[in-house]
Amino acid sequence: MGDPVHRSTSAVRRACAVGTTVALVGLTTGLGIMTATAANAETLDTTQPVLSAETPAPVDGNETPTPAPADEQPPADETPVPADEAPEPSDEVPAPAPADEPAAPETTAPAATEAPKPTEAPKPDVTTKAADATVTIEGTAKVGTRLVAVVTGFDDEAGYKYSWTDQDGNVLAKAASYVVDPTDVRKTITVAVTGTLPGATEPSTVTSEATAAVTQTPAFLGEDGQPTTAGATQDSPLELSTTAGDTFSHTFRAQGFPEPKYSVSWFYDEDADYAEEFPEDETAPEDELPWDLEFDASTGELSGTATLAMGYEFAITATSGTESVTQYVSMTVEAAAPLGVEVYTTDRAGLFDDGDEERTSWIIEPDGTIYTLGEDDFLVGGRPTIKQGGTLIIQGGLVDRFGNPMGGFDNPTTETPTVTSDIASDVIAPDPELGDFGLVNVTFPHASIHNLTVAAGEFSTSFAVDVQPTAVAGIADPTPVAPAAAPVAPVTTGGQLAYTGSDTTDALPWALGLLVAGAGLIGARFARRRRAQR
Repeated sequence: MGDPVHRSTSAVRRACAVGTTVALVGLTTGLGIMTATAANAETLDTTQPVLSAETPAPVDGNETPTPAPADEQPPADETPVPADEAPEPSDEVPAPAPADEPAAPETTAPAATEAPKPTEAPKPDVTTKAADATVTIEGTAKVGTRLVAVVTGFDDEAGYKYSWTDQDGNVLAKAASYVVDPTDVRKTITVAVTGTLPGATEPSTVTSEATAAVTQTPAFLGEDGQPTTAGATQDSPLELSTTAGDTFSHTFRAQGFPEPKYSVSWFYDEDADYAEEFPEDETAPEDELPWDLEFDASTGELSGTATLAMGYEFAITATSGTESVTQYVSMTVEAAAPLGVEVYTTDRAGLFDDGDEERTSWIIEPDGTIYTLGEDDFLVGGRPTIKQGGTLIIQGGLVDRFGNPMGGFDNPTTETPTVTSDIASDVIAPDPELGDFGLVNVTFPHASIHNLTVAAGEFSTSFAVDVQPTAVAGIADPTPVAPAAAPVAPVTTGGQLAYTGSDTTDALPWALGLLVAGAGLIGARFARRRRAQR
């Protein structure tokens, strides 16, 4: 038959069974080429097995071959099969080649692989992939601030659904953003976003982390408990008032989180600058509070019984965390009901001079108590003193039990008092320049103790004046002299000040500042010092 060739025994058996010639040419694999020789069914001996290099020797047809040991048996495809047991032809793909022959790749039999149906495509694990989608909150958790949900990982074209909730589970909004409401103070906020992941058919929901507790910028509240603009600026301060001797209480309230803390502040920046420049004066914002009122920084309450009738300007600051708000306050303390007449007196000599000569003044309270005032000091007691022929200028007005003039120290009521003396020779008349402001002059021609009485309304005050003799001769007794028992009626000038050579645009403002307003200010300074020593 010529040179032996390698044949597939299964192919030979198929050829014998059907009586046809099969030529297997060019079966190509990734590892080599196998060629089968064509055979004619009429020339093949179908009673004998075809031998190959890998086929064991035949045995007697009447004997049963003894199987080889398990470890020596040939592969299943190489076991000889009798011709009468050959399987029927089929369309099956030839069995794989022996181990030493190249095997055909699976790609040579595409019919064996069935493509999955579209409806049977595996569904993505939505739960696992949802972890790739995120939502964060952009913005500060603060009342009035807009919070925005920032979403990543979802299919943008599918659209989102939002749900903003607080820590108690209350739904706040269902939009892409949310403006923090005052009712959210102290609460935390989260947002849940529902969307569809790329390639998924079912929506997924992702929830953000909670914000910090919602804060609130401090704001002062009005009596109705709502934020107020009263006192927001120095030009529109919060107006408060009370009367000397009355119990007063006002609580400054501010909303905010963290809980606001309160303090007294300067009303004017200039005062703050002064305190910083002159620390030795030991001034503080609390010095601007009404006299005898105290401020409780823990509660914001200003309370007490004010005793000094005048206007006050101060400020209260509420601080929440790192933010502060200030409320400016203008408070008026009115004088109480009049109790009597308080007298202020001083030597008129040199009153209009601009010299620095120290001047002594006296305040006589309604009960007759006298206070002697120097430039920088005062003492309880003493007696008004003047040289013979000199003139005392007297200012007397109604005051309450705290010594507050009617109208208060800032705006005392000017009233010309009625002045009388127990010495008939004393000359009593309105001051020629300041008479319209309620000032009366008393000139003393004789040296002795003179008792003066100053009356205003239903009240009067009496005090003694020590008129000391001079080395020069006394002045002639002026005529006429009003009797001691009959008080001199004040003389008016119809609103015009008598001309004495003094420039009313220069000296008068200084004098009025000392006498009309100055007396009240001196009294206020004195009252502060006196009460501080109690």
